Amino acid sequence: MTCSEEPKKGDYEFFEDYEYYYGRAKDTENKYFPEISHELEFCPDEEHMGCHYFLINDIYPKIEFPRIICEQFKKIYNILSNRTKTGKKAGTLQNNDCAFLNYWLNDKLRGANTDIPMCVKDFYQKLKTINENYFQITTLDDKLYNIKKHELDNMRNLYDLYNIKDKINEAITEEMSTGKNASCLEYAKECHKKYKEAIISCRGDCLYFYSLIKEFKRKYKNDLIYFSKSSFSCKSEELFELPNYGVVLKEHESVQIVRNGTLSVLLPVFGLFLMFKFSDKFTPFRQYILEKIKRRKNILFDEEERDSELLSYTSDDDSRIYNNGEYNISYYNVRSY
Repeated sequence: MTCSEEPKKGDYEFFEDYEYYYGRAKDTENKYFPEISHELEFCPDEEHMGCHYFLINDIYPKIEFPRIICEQFKKIYNILSNRTKTGKKAGTLQNNDCAFLNYWLNDKLRGANTDIPMCVKDFYQKLKTINENYFQITTLDDKLYNIKKHELDNMRNLYDLYNIKDKINEAITEEMSTGKNASCLEYAKECHKKYKEAIISCRGDCLYFYSLIKEFKRKYKNDLIYFSKSSFSCKSEELFELPNYGVVLKEHESVQIVRNGTLSVLLPVFGLFLMFKFSDKFTPFRQYILEKIKRRKNILFDEEERDSELLSYTSDDDSRIYNNGEYNISYYNVRSY
């Protein structure tokens, strides 16, 4: 099956309700899934039986823990599909739900190696096969695809930023309830660092990504700045003020220009210093260079001497002509041979 990597609208839509999706994923990933014996001495319940397929069939050797991914995906799918709210009925998935399921599956299957030759849709089709009557929402089939590497990296960075923001909120809440310093300040510093890294490392449609970064910046300030008055370690409001992405880009560009300029000067000088000073391998070359310099110096010196002699000769000859008061003009008779 050919992996679809065409970017589709809605990849980032679930960030509009990040807290909900992150909370459901976090609960699921922390959930204990019972170990299932290969010999089937213990018969698992129907919910876990389908994913047991990955324990006895190593069809995806490059994917770590495919059975756990299967269990977690089923759980998230079940939670999202049975969620009811205004405009949504149980047993359905909205676009934001599908976008999150697609991101989550891409993130787990591809791990740190985003170039893994693996079709996300292929994996989902296998899940449907081994879990009959479980995945009944057909609209999800066309919503799952391989997210392009640079887009997945951008999404991961944005997801991490919201994750850190959530940790800051938890740390402040802990400080307020216990009256003790938590790790708010550390998370705030981490957020500033990650924020700049996400902007600088952006690839692809960065204008759209920067609009999402701008939205995160707004939420980060509006949701947390009021807690600065009650926090022990995050008292400064400046901790919740993130710079505009344009400022971050200009600062990075300035640093790169200075760094490149310094290296362009220092590297050749340092290389020549090492070559002439420490390496015996370059001794013939060093001698050749020194001889060339010496020979060039001698040539210039000889030219200066000849110029001096010529000027001296010309000056003496002119003096004689002037003193004798006459011109001696000699000529050769030119004839044809």
